[in-house]
Amino acid sequence: MAAMVAFAAFMAAGCMPHMGWARSTGYSHLYVFGDSYSDDGAAEAISGDAIRARITGAVPLPAAPASMEYWHGRWSNGPTAVEYLARKLGVGLTNLAVGGARCGSGNYFAWLDGWRDTGLRAQVLSFIATNRRVDPDALYVLGASANDFLQKMDYSTPVSLPDMAFACATDVADATMLLIRHGARHFMVFGSYGLDTIPAVSASAAAVAQARQFETDFDQQLRTALLPAVQAGNATIGWFSWKAATDAIIHDAARYHIRDVTTPCQVTLPQPRKACARPDTHLWWDEIHPTGRAHGLVAAAMMKALRCGPHGCTPPDGPLAMPR
Repeated sequence: MAAMVAFAAFMAAGCMPHMGWARSTGYSHLYVFGDSYSDDGAAEAISGDAIRARITGAVPLPAAPASMEYWHGRWSNGPTAVEYLARKLGVGLTNLAVGGARCGSGNYFAWLDGWRDTGLRAQVLSFIATNRRVDPDALYVLGASANDFLQKMDYSTPVSLPDMAFACATDVADATMLLIRHGARHFMVFGSYGLDTIPAVSASAAAVAQARQFETDFDQQLRTALLPAVQAGNATIGWFSWKAATDAIIHDAARYHIRDVTTPCQVTLPQPRKACARPDTHLWWDEIHPTGRAHGLVAAAMMKALRCGPHGCTPPDGPLAMPR
C-alpha cells in the first residue's frame, strides 16, 4: 500500500517513480520515434517513394512541396520540438518519427500501409533490426496517440475510446520495453497531446468531450503499462505531457506574444488558403499541428522535464523560454 501511495504521488507530480534525470546534460545522442509532432521529413520522403512506386491512393505528405504549406517536410512552418531539444542538449539526432503514425502499426493515411508500416512500434522494430545493441547512454523519445484518436473521429472506426486508449498505451509501452531489452536505458515518453484544443476538434463540444476522455484514459493506461519497467529499476523513464505544455501556452499566451490560440495560421480544410502574415503570433500552424514558435516553447518545457529527479519535479521558475 505504501508503494502505491508513493506511485500516486509521483504520477501527480508528472514523473515516473524512482527515476532520475542525472544525465540530462550528458546524453550521447537523441533517438526519436513518433508521429507528425516529431517528424522532420520522413513522411515526405516515404510518400514520395510510394508515389514513384505507384501505390494506389498515394499523395505527397504533408502536402506537395510546391504548395509551400509546410517547411521542409515538417508538419509545421519550422523545426519540431525534438529538433530544438537535440540542439539544446548539444547532441546528434536520429529521428524515425513519421507523420500519421499510429501507436502500434499502421498510419492515419491508410494507403501508406500498403507500402510500409510506419506505426511507432514498427519504427522501433525496424530500428532494432538494424541496431541489435543500442546505445545505453542515449536518450530515447517515444510519442504517439493522436492519429489513433483522429482516425476514429474521422472514419468512425468500430472501437470504443477506452479500448483504443488501452491498445495505444500498450503499444507505446511495448515499444519502450523492446528498446530496454536491447540496451536502451534513458527515455522520455510523451503523454497525450492536447487534442481537445486543436482547431480540428475544439469547435465541437462533443469532439472536445471525446478528446478529453481519450487523453485521460491514454495517460492513465500508459503510466500503468510502464510501471513494470519502472519497478525493475533498469531504465530511467521520464514523462512529458504535451497537453500540459500546450495548456500552459494557451493560459499565458500574452507572455509568449501569442495572440491566437484557436485558429490555424495555415488553413488547409476544406481547401488550403494563403497563410497568415505573422505565424509566430499563432499557436497552431494548421488544424492539428503547432507552429514552429510553439514547438520551440514546448522544447523548452521538455528541457525542464529532463530536470525531474527521483524525489519529484522542481516547478519551472518563470516563463518558458524560446530555445536558441
